[in-house]
Amino acid sequence: MKSNYMLIGLLAALAIPAHAERKPNILLIVADDLGWGELTSQGFTKDIPTPNIDSISANGVRFTNGYVSGPYCSPTRAGLLTGRYQQRFGHEFNPGPPTEANTSVGLSLQETTIADRLKSAGYATGWFGKSHLGNTPEFHPQKRGFDEFYGFLGGAHGYFDGGKGDNAVLRGTEPVKETGYLTETFANEAASFIERKKDQQWFVYLPFNAVHAPLDTLAKYDERFASTSDPKRRKFAALLSALDDSVGTVLNKVRDLKLEEDTVVYFISDNGGPTPSITSGNGPLKGYKAQTSEGGIRVPFAIQWKGKIPAGKMEDRPVIQLDLLPTSLAAAGVEIDPAWKLDGVNLLPYLKDGKAEEPHEALFWRFGQQIAVRKGDWKLVKSAADGNTRAGAGAASTEGAKLYNLAQDIGEKNDLAASNPEKVKELSDAWNAWNATLVDPKWTPGGKRRNANRRGEATSNATQTGPWKSGDELSSQESPDIAGKGFTVAAEIEGEANDGVIVAQGGNSRGYALHIAEGKLVFSVRNDGDLSSVVATEPLSAGTHKVEAAVDPSGQVKLTVDGKQVGEGKQVGEGKLASLIARRPGQGLTVGNDGGAPVGEYAAPHTFKGKVTNVTVKTL
Repeated sequence: MKSNYMLIGLLAALAIPAHAERKPNILLIVADDLGWGELTSQGFTKDIPTPNIDSISANGVRFTNGYVSGPYCSPTRAGLLTGRYQQRFGHEFNPGPPTEANTSVGLSLQETTIADRLKSAGYATGWFGKSHLGNTPEFHPQKRGFDEFYGFLGGAHGYFDGGKGDNAVLRGTEPVKETGYLTETFANEAASFIERKKDQQWFVYLPFNAVHAPLDTLAKYDERFASTSDPKRRKFAALLSALDDSVGTVLNKVRDLKLEEDTVVYFISDNGGPTPSITSGNGPLKGYKAQTSEGGIRVPFAIQWKGKIPAGKMEDRPVIQLDLLPTSLAAAGVEIDPAWKLDGVNLLPYLKDGKAEEPHEALFWRFGQQIAVRKGDWKLVKSAADGNTRAGAGAASTEGAKLYNLAQDIGEKNDLAASNPEKVKELSDAWNAWNATLVDPKWTPGGKRRNANRRGEATSNATQTGPWKSGDELSSQESPDIAGKGFTVAAEIEGEANDGVIVAQGGNSRGYALHIAEGKLVFSVRNDGDLSSVVATEPLSAGTHKVEAAVDPSGQVKLTVDGKQVGEGKQVGEGKLASLIARRPGQGLTVGNDGGAPVGEYAAPHTFKGKVTNVTVKTL
């Protein structure tokens, strides 16, 4: 009997350290375009219950000053997966035309991802959702450390179909025909992976495309908000409710497998809400997506590790999404090599051990001409929302920046620069020192200006109406002002009728694109994120054609090829837009490709392989 007790004791002694040394699983959930003010746990709105997402904060730590290093999609994701400011390797903007020849457009192959590092530590790695980090094979998630991939490579996607071309939904590298409702499908795929890998350590990256436009919803979610009077808000509420249910699908799988205490869970958004286009709100914060004001860069941010970090805690110290990689590596027992030059920091000492200092002395942003630096409660910023700089590409500087004390003025309403010149100098010096360590963007919205524009010569009417040709690119300010107007877009194309963009102006919030899809001429228009498309019924033949889309002031669109309305029948080649483009697009004009966030249902740059000449855009 004594020997049996001794054996039991020995086995128990061996079992305790084995469990204590178990590497945790890691679940990284990213919402798309979810504003800081939307979750019920944030305390600013209660019209859309989000109990599953809120449970992460309830079971862990909610960061009230959680940031992302990019104010929109792709740059944030590049920083997230590398733990480094993305401006260090030229990923400052969403993928677009490269600024130099032979430049690859995607997450730099010289950078090592969190999946690369965790896979080396024995983790099974799965990616389920949006990429937006490069369309060509070398940038595919399964080339970046992930064992499995189910998702799409572009920056935006509808929720009901698999898409096509280089933005098709893929399982691995094979297109998927039946996708279901994508928000639910991504969650189900992640839950399936967790089930299959439950007996080993796993890392799941779950970047939903919800709540990004378009506002595609299911009736069962719409019915929850039937009393919401604003139709756009009602659709957004359904979209967010579906996201919350789907987060619950994955969290419940972790719970059912009794893995909660062995799993680190993160939840963030990739940027602030684009309030005008989908109503995703940022609470009291100024500005929104694509701006360095708080509304563009401060996001919902929560970490759960049951039994290891406090539950229900609110943390006010500023953190950034760059911190999630080193925090995950520390939890996994991976030693961080200083040679990796990570900008993120391991947050576990601040969460588990009560470390009192600030995790970061300062946080920094550069987004074209827009800049920001936060140090303590003070923020120095040049933002398009402030009117002291322009959106888009251009040289950045601190000259003319505004100063805010965020502890006293979370809405960035009172500029204190004039009364605090020493603080302005302190923050300017810090930003300038950081900026000196960065590289130029590898691509920009609208690309570099070419021909006369690029040389800085006078261009007068040419910058407003054309003609332009393949490779020509203009900034937003140099592009035609089509806001609230009818206009015509015309071009001459030569070559095979391959899918691709003939000319585009703007992005996935506002703009238009004349392009070819499945061999047919298409004119797509975005207005506050809502997409309208007019499609020709006849495919284009190979050869040379003059193509045109004309939008009259009532919003009626007519497509013509070689001077003739496309196809046969009274309404062929005609369609009615829901409304004219309300404001001047924030992204510029590109010929032969779409240089920024895509206007249509394709992945940028979606280059037309033929020749494009004599492009003109004329307002009516």
